[in-house]
Amino acid sequence: MKILQNESEILRLVSEGSELAFRKIYNHYNSRLYNYAFRISDDEELSEEIVMDAFLKVWCNRQNLIEVNHFDSYLYTLVRNRAFNAIKRRAHEADIISKLSLINSEYHDTTEETVIYNEYQHILSQAVDQLPPQQRIVFSMSRDEGMKYEEIANHLKLSKNTVKAHLKKALSTLRLVISNYLFLIICIFFS
Repeated sequence: MKILQNESEILRLVSEGSELAFRKIYNHYNSRLYNYAFRISDDEELSEEIVMDAFLKVWCNRQNLIEVNHFDSYLYTLVRNRAFNAIKRRAHEADIISKLSLINSEYHDTTEETVIYNEYQHILSQAVDQLPPQQRIVFSMSRDEGMKYEEIANHLKLSKNTVKAHLKKALSTLRLVISNYLFLIICIFFS
């Protein structure tokens, strides 16, 4: 990887809070880190989220940048760790959904199961309704209508990054609500 010219000076400026210096770092490494994340995750949207999270961590911990000797290695390590964690999280979520589907197929005729499923749908619907308007619209267009970031951005006359940010915040909120609810369901079924 080609190191950014005057990188140590730029990192010093970033550590002092220079947004211009941070933008230089971001522009220099962004596409390479995205490609690296994509090789690991094989998912475009997830790769973009991983890289954004890595740069967010760099910015939030910018005071410590002057202690980093090999910044490119530091970035690749951040991206690799975030990619592996995201893959593990998705696998865990898929496992929970699979277990719930199995439980659903075993108990689908019971009134209790129907009540729980309806309650789950109600809680999800309420959680979506509680999202800020723009997040709700972007989430609906992405999940219900199957639109991609670029299509949503064009339709709503927003930037693609704004659409990504809205969807990321919406999903984060909904994951929290649903994970709390799934935990409750699992406790009910196994008690």
